[in-house]
Amino acid sequence: MAAPRPQRPTRSLAFRRFLAVTIVFTFLYVGVLALSRLSYFRVQVIDVVGNSHETAGQVIAMSGLDDHPPLLTVNGGRVSDAIAELRWVSHVTVSRHWPHRVTLMVHERTPVAVAPDSLGVLHLVDGDGHQLDPATVGVDLPHLAAVGSADTWAYDRWARPAAKVARRLPTTFAAHVRTVSVDVKGRVTLHFTTPVTFYLGRIDRLHAKFVAISSVLAERTLAPNSYIDVSVPTAVTVEVR
Repeated sequence: MAAPRPQRPTRSLAFRRFLAVTIVFTFLYVGVLALSRLSYFRVQVIDVVGNSHETAGQVIAMSGLDDHPPLLTVNGGRVSDAIAELRWVSHVTVSRHWPHRVTLMVHERTPVAVAPDSLGVLHLVDGDGHQLDPATVGVDLPHLAAVGSADTWAYDRWARPAAKVARRLPTTFAAHVRTVSVDVKGRVTLHFTTPVTFYLGRIDRLHAKFVAISSVLAERTLAPNSYIDVSVPTAVTVEVR
């Protein structure tokens, strides 16, 4: 009697379906990739909106999109990071529109104070301490002062608390703040035009400290050169120096 012939292993129906689907998707991917590299699917139109200090030309040049890359390969995060190298740009929202348009929504920095550079020239400063353009004559913003250091520009580093406080000054008394100073330990003091001084200390519990300042201003007439300590908002002290 003849020995039974060994049966060839057969692939399962599920595996054959998986293989067919994989092949189809591979061809589709290769096809889409090839189409995306055609000139029609490369970046041809770039809309720049939201910019006022940086020109559209500067924004586009920094973005790298003027090289007309395939729209499929445009990385919004990288484009935003590149454009944010411009002085006034905080970040950029990048939107792709098929087949070949990109919109760049520019979010610019907002000046909240002025501060001198190493030559004594006043520059606009945003709430993160970034140095912006030179200030125009008569600009009505508080001055920043970094006390106890010879750093030429420390407002984006250890002196940043001064810029953060300037950004958050409430409208109830912001117009009366002449200078926001900070020492090397991060302790902030507000110097008013009256002249009176409010010592905030570190910039924790800022809202409570601002409420304490507003209450002091509303409830009493302060003598010139008054020094008010609101570093502990629930235990405000007032003295004349």
